[in-house]
Amino acid sequence: MKLGRITMAAMLCTGLASASFAALSSTFSDWAKGPVQYVMTPAEAAIWNQLTTDDQAQQFVDLFWAKRDPTPSTPQNEFREEYDARVKYADDHFVRGHTRGAMTDLGKIFILLGPPSRPIQRSTADAALGGQMSQPQREIQSATPNLSRQVWLYDDNKSAELKKIGLRSAEFDFTDQFGSGQWTLEHGKTDITSTIRQLAQASIVSPTLTSIPAFEQRRPASQPPAPVAAPAAGAEVTGVKTASLQAAVTGAFGGKTEPKQATVTYAEFVAPDGDYYVPLELYVPASAGLTADAADTIFGQVQDANGKVVSTFEEPARLTASKNDFFVDKTISLGTGEYKAVVGLAKAGQPILVTTIPLVLKKVEKDEVGTSKLILWNHTYELSEAAPVKSPFAFGKLKIVPKADMVFGNKDELGYFIEVHNPGIDPVANLPKLQMKLELTGTTTAGKPVPPMTAPLSDPNPLPLAGAPGAGQYAVIGSLPLGELKTPLPAGDYTLKVKLIDTITKQTYNIDQKFKLTS
Repeated sequence: MKLGRITMAAMLCTGLASASFAALSSTFSDWAKGPVQYVMTPAEAAIWNQLTTDDQAQQFVDLFWAKRDPTPSTPQNEFREEYDARVKYADDHFVRGHTRGAMTDLGKIFILLGPPSRPIQRSTADAALGGQMSQPQREIQSATPNLSRQVWLYDDNKSAELKKIGLRSAEFDFTDQFGSGQWTLEHGKTDITSTIRQLAQASIVSPTLTSIPAFEQRRPASQPPAPVAAPAAGAEVTGVKTASLQAAVTGAFGGKTEPKQATVTYAEFVAPDGDYYVPLELYVPASAGLTADAADTIFGQVQDANGKVVSTFEEPARLTASKNDFFVDKTISLGTGEYKAVVGLAKAGQPILVTTIPLVLKKVEKDEVGTSKLILWNHTYELSEAAPVKSPFAFGKLKIVPKADMVFGNKDELGYFIEVHNPGIDPVANLPKLQMKLELTGTTTAGKPVPPMTAPLSDPNPLPLAGAPGAGQYAVIGSLPLGELKTPLPAGDYTLKVKLIDTITKQTYNIDQKFKLTS
C-alpha cells in the first residue's frame, strides 16, 4: 500500500535518536533530532538519550566527531567538514515548505552518500518513459497518473562510502506523487534501513577512543562552522595583492558584479602521475569587445561552502585567440566540496571584467574507474612542445579550448573530449578496448522537437595520457562537423549524448552535455 511506504519513509526521517531533553539547554536539545541522526549508531543514540547536562552533551559531541576523524593525528577533521558541507548543500537545494533541506529524503541520501555516481534518472508520466516502461512501472503509472520519479544511482567506483560497507552499488527511488516537489524515498533495490545503519557504523574510524585529542576544537553542537568573512575592500591576502583587484573580488562575492561579459568553465582530471587537478577557463566572447592586448593579469579567489578562502591568485596572463573569441586558463588544486569562485581579468592593476561560478567537485583518486564530464569544444591547436603535467586543458602537444558559453553555430565543428579513468586493459595490445555511440537531440527555439540524430556504434581510439600504453588515464576525442550536414540544424537547445562501453570490464558510461545552437 502507498500509505505503508510513506509511513516507513517518515519513520526513517525521524531517525535513531529521540528522547525528552528537558534537562538540556536549547544548544543541545535538538542536536540529535537534526541530520546528525543519519550518521549516529543505535548504541550512540542510547547513550545520548541518557544525558542530562550540557557538559555531558558537549563531551559526547566532541567524542562523536573525534571517533569519525580519518586523520586523528591532525587538527583537521575531514569527515566533519564533508558532513557540514553536505548538510549546507542539502539545506540550500532540497528545502520543501517548512522542512529544512537536510531533513528531507533527498537531503538524507545526499548527506550519507554525496552526489550520485551516475546521472540522475528522471521520469514523469508516460511521456518520459515512453515504450521503455517495465510492466511494474506501467502498473504504478496507471494507479497514480501524476506520479513523478527520480532514481539516484551509486557505485563503489565513485563512492567511498559504499566501499566502506562492501556494497558494489546502490539505487534509491524517489517519487513525487502530486507534483508538489515533495520527494518521498521508496523501497527499491537497496535495503534502505540496513544501508543507513551500516554507513553510520562505518563512519567510525576510532571506535575505542575515550578522550578528545588535545587539538580538538570544540564548537557549539547546534551551530555550523563559523564562516570566514571575505576580506574587506583593499585588504591584502596571499595571492591577490593589488588593492583594486581584491576590492573587485570582495564585491563579486557580495553580489556586486558588472553585466556578465565572460564565462568560466572547469573540469576535473587525473594527471598521468595520479594527481587530481581542476583546470579553469575564462572564456571571453567577441561580443565583449576586448582586444588581444586588453589584459595582462588573471586574478581570482575561491571560497568553500562555509565562506573560507581556500585559493587565491593574481598572476600575469594574456588573452589567447580562439577563432573570434579569447580565453585565459589556469589550474587550481582543490578537494571534494562545494565552492564559489570569482575570476577576473585586469590591465595595469585595474579590473576589466570579473565573473563568478559555483564549483561542485568530487575528487577523483588515482585508481578510480569512470570518466570525466563531457567537454565540448570548437577549437583545438598543436603546441610547439609538450605541455607540463596538469596544464589546463593541454595533453602533450594538444590544446583543447572548451566552449565555455556552450553556444555553437550550426556550421561549427562540435568537438567532444572525455578523460577515461583506468579502463580495462587488453593483455595482448596493452590498450583499452572501447565502443562508443553518439546521439544528438534537441528542440528548436519555437519548442518543436528536432528528430534525433544517431551515429552508429564505433571503436574510438583512446589515447594514453601518460604517453605510453598500459593502465592509467586515457583521452577520447572527436568531433561532429555540423557544417557538412545536408540539412543545417535549426537554432535551438540541444544535448549531445555519449554512450561509452568498456568491452573488457563490461562497464558502460552514459554522459551528456547541453548546448545552444545558432543559425
